[in-house]
Amino acid sequence: MQTGELGKQIPGEELAGLTPEERDWLAAYRRQLEEEFPGIVEQIVIFGSKARGDATEESDLDVLLVITAGDWKLREAVARPGYLLAVGTEVVPCLMVYTAREWARRRQESAPFWQTVTRDGVSVR
Repeated sequence: MQTGELGKQIPGEELAGLTPEERDWLAAYRRQLEEEFPGIVEQIVIFGSKARGDATEESDLDVLLVITAGDWKLREAVARPGYLLAVGTEVVPCLMVYTAREWARRRQESAPFWQTVTRDGVSVR
């Protein structure tokens, strides 16, 4: 598939660095977001060591979510199910939630975090 603004748009093989449990968590989180926040989540991007393929046993699962708009309460509400789904599992998510406007600003500024996610990130939505 093509490389996009937020990293690669890729099917499963690119996420070979994810454990089966992390894949299950990601699928469940995506389903829950679609159910609870329809039309709110614009992008979901895996970044960091899991996306690069150099994760270790101690690595967390870095996930960027870009939402249409909202305040800190909505960002927190979008992240909450991801953390709750990880309870009782070996999945350690690190969720970063930005509004589309905030993410566009990072792009305009060519912020280091934006550059890293764009270079290494794998879009799963």
